[in-house]
Amino acid sequence: MEVNLRGGFAQLVLPKDIKPLDSITLVTMNKTSSPLFTGLVVDAKGLGVRPVMVPRILDENNQEVYGSAFVSREYAVQQGMSGYARNLKEILDNQRVSDHPLVVKGLKTLGPGRSEIVISNADASKLRSTSESLYFMKKCRVIIVVD
Repeated sequence: MEVNLRGGFAQLVLPKDIKPLDSITLVTMNKTSSPLFTGLVVDAKGLGVRPVMVPRILDENNQEVYGSAFVSREYAVQQGMSGYARNLKEILDNQRVSDHPLVVKGLKTLGPGRSEIVISNADASKLRSTSESLYFMKKCRVIIVVD
């Protein structure tokens, strides 16, 4: 039997703390700055991560970098909080993260279901440092690469 986890089913089972977010204004820098990130790819190969409906990404201090507080319920219901792929090559042309995603390496997993992924504080800082990160996280433009 197969069940679509998006749409109406997701609306019923997603936690209530995933709420519609007010609009986030994208602030663009001058043209000489580095290109804006268009999504997030977490390379979690070798960590035994299990796909879940509500993934969490944490820094080394266990502070949440991505989770239910960062996404709009509308996008989470339509497409899920994150996509999953088996290798990095699969995501090169994936529209979910577009053409310039920030690629980070997962360090370890936490939680009983091995669904919480820890990334380095340096990568977390890159993610937190720009307004475009909030913009693409709101739209669930995240892909996790698993075994």
